[in-house]
Amino acid sequence: MSDKGLVSLDWYPQRPPLLKSTESSDSSIGSRTNAELKGVPIIIVVPGSMGSSSEYYIRHLAKTLSTYGPPDCRVVVLNHRGYARTPLLTTRFQSFAFTDDIHEVVQYLSETFPDSSLGAVGFSMGANMLTRYLGDQGGECKLSAAATICCPYNVAKLYETILRPTLFNNRVLQPNMTESAQKFIRRNKDVIQSGARQYDIDALLKAKNVEQIDKLLIAPISGYSSLEAYYAESSSGPVVSQIVTPLLAINSKDDPMVPVDAIPIDSFRSNPNTALVLTGHGGHLGFFSGIVPKIWYMDPLVQFFSALL
Repeated sequence: MSDKGLVSLDWYPQRPPLLKSTESSDSSIGSRTNAELKGVPIIIVVPGSMGSSSEYYIRHLAKTLSTYGPPDCRVVVLNHRGYARTPLLTTRFQSFAFTDDIHEVVQYLSETFPDSSLGAVGFSMGANMLTRYLGDQGGECKLSAAATICCPYNVAKLYETILRPTLFNNRVLQPNMTESAQKFIRRNKDVIQSGARQYDIDALLKAKNVEQIDKLLIAPISGYSSLEAYYAESSSGPVVSQIVTPLLAINSKDDPMVPVDAIPIDSFRSNPNTALVLTGHGGHLGFFSGIVPKIWYMDPLVQFFSALL
């Protein structure tokens, strides 16, 4: 990355041959030559908070799109800084508003594979990052199509929802999210403390919920003056009206993290470049259906990207 940070790109089933490839014929599939494969569609996957290419739903999506999506489609997962064995090298890392890495990866792929059409899928926090990127880029966006799953849109309302004193929040959601964040902090504390500002690592490791971690670390290290400013300026809902790239957004009414009133339904209605699918059931990144459970949104994503890439 331009700030000397590091992300990793995991390809499925394999990276397309480079424009000026000196690789062996192993770069082709079957009888296809490198030249024939240079313009294949590429779909970028942006994982959610603390997620990576190891997540089941991302691995399943990669295989599904490669098998049933646009012909010869390649899927590439953008593993965030500090995850998926990608070392954290700078004090900048994943947050709801951090779109720089998406921008640089899209730019890199568009320059490296100029004949390929690019798409992107974002999940949860990754969906918020992708939506903000689409809105900020407007008509300059190099993506031909994008989709989001369970985008929160309004970060303050997301936290209001997950901090309610329910059995699920108190015993399942908050402990797991907090523990995962603290593992990241413990693993990367030397890098976190390498900047001009020092943070209270002991307080972070004793935090009771992720909001406390956001207040003590994420908001200030991301350049925000307060937690409230971070949540307000990180929300992607206000930029939906600015999106020009065709966008398919999928949310669920029973999402335990994203309330329906956080979804900017009117903005979707007024923007002809966007389509919102709001299902009755699906939870957060679940959407299982059938006697033999399968992830429902796989089929709409296959149809969407097959039509546009």
